[in-house]
Amino acid sequence: MANTLTNITETMVQDEVLEALKLGLTPLNAFSFMPSDTPSNVGDIVRVPLAAAKTAGSYSSTFESGDSTTTSAAVTMAAPVFSSWYVNPNLEAKSDAERFLSQGREAAYAVAKNVVQAVLAKFVAANIGDVADTDKKVVASANYDVDDQADLWSLIKTKGVRGNISAIHAIDYAAALLKDAALQDRSASGSDVLMTGELPSILGARQFYTDAFPTAVTSENTGVIYTGKTAAAIAMTVPNVVDADIQAGAGVNIQTITDPDTGISLQWRTWMNTATGAYWGSVVAMYGVAFVQDAAVRIVSA
Repeated sequence: MANTLTNITETMVQDEVLEALKLGLTPLNAFSFMPSDTPSNVGDIVRVPLAAAKTAGSYSSTFESGDSTTTSAAVTMAAPVFSSWYVNPNLEAKSDAERFLSQGREAAYAVAKNVVQAVLAKFVAANIGDVADTDKKVVASANYDVDDQADLWSLIKTKGVRGNISAIHAIDYAAALLKDAALQDRSASGSDVLMTGELPSILGARQFYTDAFPTAVTSENTGVIYTGKTAAAIAMTVPNVVDADIQAGAGVNIQTITDPDTGISLQWRTWMNTATGAYWGSVVAMYGVAFVQDAAVRIVSA
């Protein structure tokens, strides 16, 4: 690729584009989420470990008494998710690396949103139930506050959910929490909660927000998903490039970029359309999701 687009390095993609993917995927930390940079094919089975409760006892003679059993869920990898864009220096001002990367950031977030939507689409009444004050709590977003989460805590505990609990909010419900005095008092120190995709914890539950609630869920008026780790299992990888030599011969550059802290990866593809002179970029990822346990409680609007 000509001009400054050739100066886009792996570090630049990791710092500028991968961060957008990570931000968009933040709500998936509410579930059993296993990212990996190991390439996958469509239909591959990936086993995702599920968080399991342990027991404790008094020490008598040995520290080597325990349970080594690890449960897991089989997740089938779906077709790759991608978002592409292009610039054409022949028809517009000369393209620079920042402009190309900025479009890459938008593409990465679009990929993350697609994945989150697929996961949240599992949280429909057919999977989690539809009984008021058992499977769901009915409250409009304008009236939603911290006290409602105490009710949710009680409801989810009656389902036998143990371990880490999280709440995933649509934007209007998250905004209602931000107006709650109980949360504002904790945020008065100036903590930058809006740049992380996560609000301060409430009653021990992590608080996420996203604009990726899918139609399958919003059509049931769901605004908050309150869930345990074992409700769903998600695997995320990058697609296996089975025709790498052919693509390289055609001028397609393919890189796998991995976050060293989380293991989240994306595939960064660039090429030039010789017929139009346009420079193309694409962010690609793969995922699989399995709904495991009806461990969710819904909050729906009245």
